[in-house]
Amino acid sequence: MAYVLVAQINYFDIQKITHLLQKKKIDFFIKDIYNSSVSAGWVTPGMNFNEQALYVDEEEINTVKNLISTIL
Repeated sequence: MAYVLVAQINYFDIQKITHLLQKKKIDFFIKDIYNSSVSAGWVTPGMNFNEQALYVDEEEINTVKNLISTIL
């Protein structure tokens, strides 16, 4: 299973989207940009954004894009 980046979504909207993806049983994971920057040893790139990166199974990408467009 390969995952692809769909979008960078703000902290508040990601809650709605993950709930919907779980309900539809779509595989996904979220990468926290801030924590990734801190883990890499630099705070500056991630501290400017309140976003998280949403990755989904590449076979579901069109479905997820359609779902996101109905929410946002």
